[in-house]
Amino acid sequence: MLLSYLKSRRDYLRVACFAGLCEIVRQGVEFTLVLNPDASTLYLLATVLQFGSTLLLVASLLLIFERMTAFYYWIFAILGSGLIVSIVAISMLQAEPTTREAYIYYLPTILLTVLLCWRAVRTGPGLAASKILLGASSAVILAIRLSLPAIDSDVLFGTLYYIEYFCFIIMLAAIILFEVEFANRQIRTLLDERTRSEQDLQFIVDNSLDVILITDNVGLLQSWSSKAQSIFGYVPDQAVGKIHMDDLFANNYWGRDIGQAERFSSEMENVDGRRFPVEVRMREVNDAGSQYHVFVVNVLEAKLGD
Repeated sequence: MLLSYLKSRRDYLRVACFAGLCEIVRQGVEFTLVLNPDASTLYLLATVLQFGSTLLLVASLLLIFERMTAFYYWIFAILGSGLIVSIVAISMLQAEPTTREAYIYYLPTILLTVLLCWRAVRTGPGLAASKILLGASSAVILAIRLSLPAIDSDVLFGTLYYIEYFCFIIMLAAIILFEVEFANRQIRTLLDERTRSEQDLQFIVDNSLDVILITDNVGLLQSWSSKAQSIFGYVPDQAVGKIHMDDLFANNYWGRDIGQAERFSSEMENVDGRRFPVEVRMREVNDAGSQYHVFVVNVLEAKLGD
């Protein structure tokens, strides 16, 4: 979780890191409580840490798609106040709390877990793997927390407790999985946008009145439109990466006499050796450290017909 946060610096991963840390501390307190079952202070501390880790996990899920508004702060404040009241009340009891009293004491944590389930099922699109894991694990945590106050068997209590701890880990893993899915969705979106842009560009090139050709820095053709194919007679497999721009000019080495001119007149020839006059505009383009040349070839149709 920490490595994911350091890589992306997203707020919800940072909060999830604190949720995991809080849960680790809680496990340490619970382990100490097993060794000292009569330590009521440790029991209350474990309850506070359980509530805190759940609250941080809810906040992490909220931050994925929303901002922490005053509404959520009020909800957290009310539930936190309820936890404090229940802790004070349970600490004043002289006898072992009844099942009903245990549920009242545990109510703030249960309500917070309901909020966790609600937020989990609303996180992520469709039936993404992260959303399924979040929803299933939070539902199991809620079911366990609803049943724990009514369980008398120490063995069953301990088993359900560790299942709850395992589900909490699954939720943290699901948040990391969501980050991976989010990155993949961004990549797919960028690829789709690039594909659409390339398709739009190809449409423009194919339907341009002039022939538009692109070469790399050594003059090899990098594009070949249907318009170019109809004029020169070469298919794309014969042209792209195989024909040098100079080879399309009747006198070969077109730049021999014109230097670096951006506009010039010349003659070109097709695959059958037929020559035709052209007006050429040339522009050098640098993109991501690579150099290209763009040629806009205006074929003089009247003279071509002659």
